[in-house]
Parts: sequence; structure tokens; C-alpha cells
Amino acid sequence: MQMTEDTYTNSFRKRMRVLLSPLRLVFFLAAIIISIVGNVVYISNGGGPEWLGLLSVIPIFAFAFWGSATDAKMRRLDREHREQAQ
Repeated sequence: MQMTEDTYTNSFRKRMRVLLSPLRLVFFLAAIIISIVGNVVYISNGGGPEWLGLLSVIPIFAFAFWGSATDAKMRRLDREHREQAQ
């Protein structure tokens, strides 16, 4: 019985290690804190200023975009590596 390779696309552990590296984890926690603080200020001011509600979710969206871009890049590199091995 042949074992599967420990590639990025086949290994959940490897993906989590890449996507939640220490630097990314710090940025994720900072995005959560900024969102919480922004929403608290937004709600405590009775829904004003209006731009603060939108501004508080931008760090979360930026982190999600960064994670998606990194995942796509790693999958592409993994695919290229497998093609070269064949």
C-alpha cells in the first residue's frame, strides 16, 4: 500500500503551519483586537461615525485575502513541484 506524499495540498497540518505561522497569528490577533475596539467605539457612539463600522472589519478582510493569496500560491508551487517530479 502506497502512502500519500506529505505535500501542502494533502497535509492539513502543513497547511495550518503555513497559514497560521507566528507572524500571521500576530496579525490575525491584531485584526481581531482592532475589529473589537472599532465596533465598541462605533456602538458606544450610537452608530457614528459611520465610517468606523466599515473600518473595523477591513483588517479581518485583509487577513482573509492574505491567507487566500498565500494558499493559492502554495497550491501552485505544490502542483509545479509534483509536475517536475513526474
